[in-house]
Amino acid sequence: MSLAHVTKTGNVSIPKEWRKALGIEPNSNVIIHKLERKIVIEPLKQEKFHDTLAKIDDEVKKKKITFSREEAVKDDFYD
Repeated sequence: MSLAHVTKTGNVSIPKEWRKALGIEPNSNVIIHKLERKIVIEPLKQEKFHDTLAKIDDEVKKKKITFSREEAVKDDFYD
């Protein structure tokens, strides 16, 4: 267990030894989950990230979903 500080903008520092052990590189992507009262952070390999985005794009096209960035922000898609 480690004590961390959350900044005003929501940034949290992950201890260096944990990042190294999990292969989390600077400016890399991670997956975060909210499980009841806990937050889980998992490393995301770049290839998996691009595959995930491609699947989302395919689903959006398949369902013919359209929305502007403003609509997405207003409808809390980024929550």
